Amino acid sequence: MSERLQAQHLETVRALLSSGQLTRLSAYLAQLHPADVAEILTEVDSFRQRLALLRLLPDEVAGEVLSELEPDVAQPLMAHMSPERVADILEEIATDDAAEILEDLPNVVREELITLMEPEEAAEVRELLAYPEESAGRIMTQDVVRLRRRWTVEETLDYLRHLDKTAETIYYLYVVDDEDHLVGVVPLRALVTAPPEATIGQIMTPNVISVRVDDDQEDVAELVAKYNFLAVPVVDRDGRLVGIVTVDDVVDVLEEEATEDIQRLGGSEPLDMPYFATPAWAIVRKRIGWLLLLFVGGTLTGSVLRHFAYVSERFSALNVFVPLLIGTGGNAGSQTVATIIRALALGEVRPREAFRVMSREAITGLTIGVVLGTIAFGRAMLWQTGVAVALVVALSVPFITLWASLIGALIPLLAEYLGVDPAVISGPLIATLVDATGLAIYFGMASVMLL
Repeated sequence: MSERLQAQHLETVRALLSSGQLTRLSAYLAQLHPADVAEILTEVDSFRQRLALLRLLPDEVAGEVLSELEPDVAQPLMAHMSPERVADILEEIATDDAAEILEDLPNVVREELITLMEPEEAAEVRELLAYPEESAGRIMTQDVVRLRRRWTVEETLDYLRHLDKTAETIYYLYVVDDEDHLVGVVPLRALVTAPPEATIGQIMTPNVISVRVDDDQEDVAELVAKYNFLAVPVVDRDGRLVGIVTVDDVVDVLEEEATEDIQRLGGSEPLDMPYFATPAWAIVRKRIGWLLLLFVGGTLTGSVLRHFAYVSERFSALNVFVPLLIGTGGNAGSQTVATIIRALALGEVRPREAFRVMSREAITGLTIGVVLGTIAFGRAMLWQTGVAVALVVALSVPFITLWASLIGALIPLLAEYLGVDPAVISGPLIATLVDATGLAIYFGMASVMLL
């Protein structure tokens, strides 16, 4: 929804709330998508209004709205509603959404709500919560259509007409044997275009691409993106169909994983909750570890400057270019790191291809360095530093960008090989290493050429 239209909806809701026209407000909210209602709830003027809006919604819509809200918004709302009402709401939505809402609650509250739910729904939610966090089992839904090979197309269509509407999706219809082993898939298009007398076994596609319940959710998301699936079946260790992961859950996973990678790329552990819901001490704890390590590592730069102090004192013009050179090296390394980490995440590059990657980055870094070095020479001459100093600067730039590119490629590849998340260490470590080594290259070349 556009910002203008969302602002209009928010204004209307505020007006109806202030005038006490709750019946009209309830009917108005019923016309909106739950995601839009969730956005309105986060923007109304007070918690009291937020709670009043949620109480006006039918259980099914309220559940979908809660699943769209951030935990720091949803949890206080549920805390001010009766446990019985919350349990009724959770029963009306998909079990994976219910499990996602419950997993952020304190154990005592979670157990109370599950106990109040209908036994069947409660058992399904418990089963999902029993799977490891960030696994396929945790984000799957168990409401999946199962077909038999011996059924005819006509029998299957009749079955679908009388099917409970709680099924998550029927774009793909999965075929199982008598022991629920996944044996095939029938796209809905293939079903409705097949002859009525044809059997499911005749029109199904065998050898279904599936994931295991304990597979990492990021791997599941990559699989769905690779094959452009709307859903992917989830099987247990024995190959029995236990659920499906749908594309809407995959989008949430990709957003979550991207957020974590971006935060780690800056040298900080990802936050477990939204920014304003995270206590300040928790943010400090997430950041301080790497900052301390990099602070100690940063003393290398000081050591290099002390070692070459005699050169910088004799040729003070060299100091003018220090920020330029270490900035150029850091930027070149950061560009390489970002490129390689992304390529590793997409499976385009593997650690065993390190030589190919390093060769490619060496050519790239050296080419860029020559271009920048030529510009740096002209800049140094304009500042009247002398030809000798200008040559030192011009020759240092290609070596620094070459070195930064090589290190920027090597560190994430090595981290991936060792089983460490490349995003955690690469960015901050590059800046520290390139600063110190770049200065060593610069002043080392100056000592050779000028002394």
